[in-house]
Amino acid sequence: MQIYQVNLQCFHLEEMCAFYTEVLEMELIHQTERWFSVRAGSTKLFFEKGETVPYYHLCFRTDALYFEHIFSRLGAESCLLANEEGEYSMFWEGKQAYFTDPDGNILECLERPALRCQAGGWHDVGEVGFPSADVAGMQAKLKPILADRYAEDSSSFAFYGDDAGVLVLVKEGRCWYPTDRGAEIHPITLIVSGSRDAHYMDDDLPYEIQVRGEWEQPVSAVQVRIARPTNQLEKIKQFYGDGLGLKELGGFHHEGYKGIMYGLPDRQYHLEFTQTDERHELPAPAKDHLLVLYIPDLHKLNAAAARLSALGYQEAEPENPYWGRGGITIEDPDGWRIVLMNTAGI
Repeated sequence: MQIYQVNLQCFHLEEMCAFYTEVLEMELIHQTERWFSVRAGSTKLFFEKGETVPYYHLCFRTDALYFEHIFSRLGAESCLLANEEGEYSMFWEGKQAYFTDPDGNILECLERPALRCQAGGWHDVGEVGFPSADVAGMQAKLKPILADRYAEDSSSFAFYGDDAGVLVLVKEGRCWYPTDRGAEIHPITLIVSGSRDAHYMDDDLPYEIQVRGEWEQPVSAVQVRIARPTNQLEKIKQFYGDGLGLKELGGFHHEGYKGIMYGLPDRQYHLEFTQTDERHELPAPAKDHLLVLYIPDLHKLNAAAARLSALGYQEAEPENPYWGRGGITIEDPDGWRIVLMNTAGI
């Protein structure tokens, strides 16, 4: 379960924004008078101004080098929390440290090797605290929408998820380590990965989870194809195959036509490019004619953009400024635009 996005409330809005951007050095995505958003590796964090001071637990994962860098910064800000032995630097399958932000949330920095093509800095949010009055009951609620490799049997504490990300299910009032302050229930909205699309809205608690699954077709059609003509098929192959990295499903050459098909991500929904033996004049596409690929993992998005750049395809200015906020627009050899958008979609 990869955690793509975490929406939380906060009270000290300006202080929180400064802490996450200046002390933790997370990239500021957007800021208004009521909320701000930052990027922790492949996870986006949204903090919205609330009327009371909330109390959350999050764990941020990073590599050994960045851990030491952040540990030093937190020490200078006197944010670190000591355990019962008075230690600030701990170890749990890697270096570990606890600290607080201006709202008093219990945060954790955990050293972990890169699971994907991460290039230093923050990896992601690996844990989100999920307090409730009934841990077993919460496990039962989550089971229909999310897989759980741990299946822990505890009335007060259980990890729920897998190595990619977990919900820390705790009984309300149980103290967050290494403090003597009990866990509290406050609004949480998550966007996470799963085997299929699903939506969870708790009837009793202010919790919502959107699960984004593998690419599936909700309509009754059994297969969808988007076909487009071209006069430069070899360059198209280089762009969509070598650069963008789409899976090639097959090709053909018959009755004066040759072509290639790419999965989005498989044959159930795919692109087809065709070229005739005789060259035809093709109309130029409008700059707002787009193929948008929503890629929540920033590292994978940047890797695709880098592959295209190495082939000579550079970022273009979007016609609609919206696609420039978190997106990268690139023209293919025929001038048709794709957008690599760093969100989990609608």
